[in-house]
Amino acid sequence: MRLPRLGSTVAHTFASLCRAALALAATLCAAEAQQPQPCSIVEAKLKEVLDVRGLASLREIPCVPEGKAQVEQFLRETVKKKLPPQKLEHEEVVYRAVGVVPDDYDYPEGLLALYVSQIGGYYDPEEKRFIMADWMPAFAQGPIARHELTHALQDQHYNLAQFIDPSMENGDELLAHSSLIEGDATAVMLDIERRVKGMRPLASEASVKPYVEEQGQALAGAGQLHDTPPALKALVLFPYSDGLRFVHELLKRGGYAEVDRAFKSPPRSSREILHERDYVDRRFVLAIPAAAELLGAPSGTAPAYTDTLGEVVIRSILEAGGASRSEAAQAAQGWVGDRVGLFPQGNGSWVVSWTTAWESQNDAREFALAYRKLISSRYGASVGAARTQLSPSKAVELRVEGTRVSLVFSIQPAAPR
Repeated sequence: MRLPRLGSTVAHTFASLCRAALALAATLCAAEAQQPQPCSIVEAKLKEVLDVRGLASLREIPCVPEGKAQVEQFLRETVKKKLPPQKLEHEEVVYRAVGVVPDDYDYPEGLLALYVSQIGGYYDPEEKRFIMADWMPAFAQGPIARHELTHALQDQHYNLAQFIDPSMENGDELLAHSSLIEGDATAVMLDIERRVKGMRPLASEASVKPYVEEQGQALAGAGQLHDTPPALKALVLFPYSDGLRFVHELLKRGGYAEVDRAFKSPPRSSREILHERDYVDRRFVLAIPAAAELLGAPSGTAPAYTDTLGEVVIRSILEAGGASRSEAAQAAQGWVGDRVGLFPQGNGSWVVSWTTAWESQNDAREFALAYRKLISSRYGASVGAARTQLSPSKAVELRVEGTRVSLVFSIQPAAPR
């Protein structure tokens, strides 16, 4: 499994969340035979994956066991190699501004600590090999191997490095692609366990809600993840929960052949993962604002960083800010696009400009109202078109113009950590 949105683009790290694997393993395959060492199971598990997934193995998939120090080193090196300079720092400023993480959260180090604490294994598409965390208990090794070997087959057929391109300035599309990747691998893992237990394929079930809830509960209470800011936690869980639900809908329509068709014509937004009919019917038209449309930017200045956050980020922000799950979902519904830009002002100051686009004026007003409630709950301030000071280092203005809602944050240098 890959831990999503590390800089939105470290999509080459397809890492197993060991807590999820442990939870599923405890329920579905607690009687798995003890193995003398992790990589000895690969040949047998690959055969199971090939039988279920229907993709041919085009080349050997080496397996290497690694300890925590090696895994952490891999993650840190991946960040350095795959991300442009200051990518994580820029994303941290944006995420603090819009409300994904608190103003004092150390985003880069927090994510790395989270990933190292939860990792159970990963597929490395650069070296074309499967890494098993050598501290995994024997009963968890089988589910992890099945999941990561599915990623290896995905890479052989669909080139994962290209499928999630780190040069894309659209984290929402990357998250949608990740959800397809993770939903597929999780479905294969579950289908194998169901076959072992003599159960019918996952596609025969009307819903995968029990699996989604089980995995979410296991992850939500897991060590480092338990201390992760709620909105960021929701983004971490999304590819595994909603990704599985999305892939399950594809399986019901046409089995794994339908999943293969999705890899050839993938979803472009988290909206299509959340509302699969928008993807299946191809009735959704993206309307991402151009960088030049962002308000509050210095004249003629290009953003140092730009991204598209998407419907799921909006949902997560609103729910973390105090809205109920249904209220947050309703306020985020109708999203058709957004763009956020980060503009340097000198002396460590920034302008963060975020423009969202909506299907109707009513959708725009509904989001604006929900975001105003978030600001009021978090800062005790009433925000409108005039600049409003939220804290000594943060001010915001909010404008609604037709089907557009624009937020402009002024960020002053934070106190040293």
